[in-house]
Amino acid sequence: MSNTKNSEGFTAPNLDQLGDIFQNNLNIYNNFINQFQGMNQSNGKVPFTPQDLFKMIEPTSKNISQGLFKFAEAVAKNPKVYFDEINKWVTQVAALNFYFISKLSGQAADPIVIPSKTDKRFASPEWEKNFFFDFIKQFYLITSRLLENIVNLVDIPDEKQKKLLIFYVKQLNAAFSPTNFVATNPEVLHTTIKEGAQNLIRGFNNFREDFLKHPNKLFISQTTTENFKIGENIANTKGRVIFKNKLFELVHYDASTDQQYAKPLLIVPPFINKFYIMDLNEKKSMMKYLVDNKQNTFLISWKNPEADSRDFGFKDYIEDGVLKAIQVACQETGQDGVNLASYCVGGTLTSMVLAYLKNKKDFNYKVFSSTYFASLVDFTDPGDLGIFINEEQIQSLENRMKQTGYFDGKDMAATFNFLRPGDLYWNYVVNNYLMGQQPAAFDMLYWNSDSTRLPEKLQSDYLRSMYLNNMLVNKEYKLDNKILDLANIDVPMFHVATTEDHIAPWKSVFMGIKNYKGACKFILANSGHIAGIIQGSDNKPGKLYYFENDSGSLEDSDNWLQSSEKKDGSWWPMWMKWMQKYSGDLKNVSEINLNKFKELYKAPGQYVVQK
Repeated sequence: MSNTKNSEGFTAPNLDQLGDIFQNNLNIYNNFINQFQGMNQSNGKVPFTPQDLFKMIEPTSKNISQGLFKFAEAVAKNPKVYFDEINKWVTQVAALNFYFISKLSGQAADPIVIPSKTDKRFASPEWEKNFFFDFIKQFYLITSRLLENIVNLVDIPDEKQKKLLIFYVKQLNAAFSPTNFVATNPEVLHTTIKEGAQNLIRGFNNFREDFLKHPNKLFISQTTTENFKIGENIANTKGRVIFKNKLFELVHYDASTDQQYAKPLLIVPPFINKFYIMDLNEKKSMMKYLVDNKQNTFLISWKNPEADSRDFGFKDYIEDGVLKAIQVACQETGQDGVNLASYCVGGTLTSMVLAYLKNKKDFNYKVFSSTYFASLVDFTDPGDLGIFINEEQIQSLENRMKQTGYFDGKDMAATFNFLRPGDLYWNYVVNNYLMGQQPAAFDMLYWNSDSTRLPEKLQSDYLRSMYLNNMLVNKEYKLDNKILDLANIDVPMFHVATTEDHIAPWKSVFMGIKNYKGACKFILANSGHIAGIIQGSDNKPGKLYYFENDSGSLEDSDNWLQSSEKKDGSWWPMWMKWMQKYSGDLKNVSEINLNKFKELYKAPGQYVVQK
């Protein structure tokens, strides 16, 4: 066997040895299978052959295939990048072959590449101890990084197109992970042989149930549903629905203290999700936390629209939605105004409301302060979702919505899942369909699967006016023939963004602040779009922290972060302290709750349970 030595003294096997290496890999793989063959026969089951395993491999989706074509097209325009990276890849593959031969001969050798500490796919000891699985693991990591490097280095003038290619390469790499296939996942292979493929039969039944629930939606169960019941063990903060119209129900939460602040707090959740992400359980329920901190709390529960809501747009959600809720909350408490708190697109809507009020002189109620959780008004860089949105895609979506009258939230849920494909999709493919297991009970994922619809008019306007044309900050968005000018808003504001938010990137949230006239406080919490906001109030050093900088300029995000102070724990208590300045005096509960609106039914109401 001849070897080649390069200028750095590295010795690698010639490529003609690949056949021997492949044969050795095959022998090791067969030995691994033979360890478990006796299990089937002792149980009286029909032996399960390796050839049967390959029948489970499904074709890649159309989106990944199209992305691969665009990727190849981009590489062709810059062949030097391609060949440079291919040369690096060949060198690494040769080094991997040398590593493999060294290990077979009992020599010590360091792996060529190792998974990141956060990569849970290769946790099984077999990925390191078994030569075959160790080899394909490293080969996969080397090859997937090759694709990532090429698409990142290719010079693509259109930044949005480049992000789209990066996204599809990410999907391709996630889809072709060896952990996703029975034949190349040692845990699944072991289970399949041990159980005589009964795990695959259970997995097919799981797949069939998912498909029948939501055909062609790439839906996969991420949690069990029978463990949760809205109003009992989730969304169970006590309260009353005191108002209802065609758009929303208004929940008024019961006081848990003898006194409350006089000025009511109205929560404006996003209309693309059910509100109870803010009321999941007692430890993380923002609603319970607010009433325990003496806030007289009201919440909008948006209706899940049907075809008869197709013509509802932003004006409806402003006038018949938020403004109507403000009016009812003020009348119920005898106050002349409210504080607002909003989440995600609920914050976009709230800013539109505040700008609309500057044009509308006949509204009799005030807004004393406005809090925003991970909310965008500047869509210059709207995160990963922005890469999918162009005029052609919007028109295609509009053609589909003409048939239904709404946008199906299951489509959006699938998109969100593929923003983190390893954790939110393929992980469940392995668990549910290959291992044949049921997913664990998890309240946040139950909420995530409980998606809502959007009216045709609202969805179309939201995508085109905000994501595509950024009309709000460009001072081009009109209602009643008047511009909604954010610069006219002088309400004191509290903005929260999160470090790892892919839906409302923190720098984009920060960038939006400069459009307002009033005083703004900004903090940056750790974690993502949900966990960074719905984090509870416990002090967990190292797990919960946020950045605060009251003296830094709000013009430059990097400078603000560099000069900020990192503080351990939840930001919720600090927000409550800020809220006290705008919440009025503490009064007995009986003084500020006038019961002008009779209870329609108990919280969380009827709209939130509509599918």
